[in-house]
Amino acid sequence: MILSQTQIKMETLYERLEAIGLPEKFIREQALPSWWDEEFEDTEGAVIEAAAYISRRLNLDINSLLEPQAAPTFKRSCIARFKTKQGVVVNELLIAHCIAARIAEMAAYACTTEFNLVSDSASIVRNKILSDREFVDLEGLLHFCWSCGIPVVHFDRYPKSQDKFDGMVASFDHRPVIVISLNRCSRSWLAFILAHELGHIIKGHASNTIFIDEKVLLENPDIEEVEANQFAVELLLGKPDIGYNFPAYLTGEEMADYARRISVRDRVDSGAIVLNNAWNKAFRVATSKEERIIWATANKSLKILEGDADAPSYINIYAQQYLDLDKLDVDSQDYLELAIME
Repeated sequence: MILSQTQIKMETLYERLEAIGLPEKFIREQALPSWWDEEFEDTEGAVIEAAAYISRRLNLDINSLLEPQAAPTFKRSCIARFKTKQGVVVNELLIAHCIAARIAEMAAYACTTEFNLVSDSASIVRNKILSDREFVDLEGLLHFCWSCGIPVVHFDRYPKSQDKFDGMVASFDHRPVIVISLNRCSRSWLAFILAHELGHIIKGHASNTIFIDEKVLLENPDIEEVEANQFAVELLLGKPDIGYNFPAYLTGEEMADYARRISVRDRVDSGAIVLNNAWNKAFRVATSKEERIIWATANKSLKILEGDADAPSYINIYAQQYLDLDKLDVDSQDYLELAIME
């Protein structure tokens, strides 16, 4: 239903969007084109044009935006399966996953490589990556995914008040897309998230749906999470049940040196070794203080090993060589550039 300018005003639209968790500042910065100006909002037809942009970019139903008495609602294509830790309310992730699903959809249609995933096990994927690399790391995983026609992007441009997730798999036109939203600079951290999400794809957990991992945790008892974790560990470390156990009381510097030596011996990324050791130790300690010390030392070690890594930017820079924005309409091109290329 198309409404006249007198029936709905931009001020009202902003208020209704704010009520569902989308602040006006976020709408102006993310959901409207760069040329949009506040003065333009008083012109005839501005609200309808704004609603069209907001609807396309944020996966919102346009009729719900143009109905003054209705609450803005997301499109039904956003329906997803969630894997959350205890106590997390799924609806609190609604905004994040619906916005990310739109990013995934655009990446799917802009991907230039045909989807062809023939590998069916972590060992096969690992051997394929190791055929021309010393170990499986973030770069190797990205190359494998994109070569199979699986887009991988990092996206975390959500309203600040909204809950986020670690990783997501969404399928569009029978092509899976991985979206990572965990905002960590460490390449090893995001390599594990990526390997976990790839596990969901290869194990068939995420076929023709949107699959959300709110938190990727090694101790999660859910059977699909166990399978994805085992896949990720085997892919990165060589065995699904491997557990590195460093000598106690190593400093960050000593841990980094120790991990480097093991890396050469086992053909395993040193950062993945540090994380595996920390996860295994943290799982066994009795107090939260001990756990904090373990992770503080591990993070210091990762900083030594990885330097000034910026994994989110690296993921998206890597994606740019495989995306053909000309396959998208002009506004989708602009929005995808804003979302993952700035």
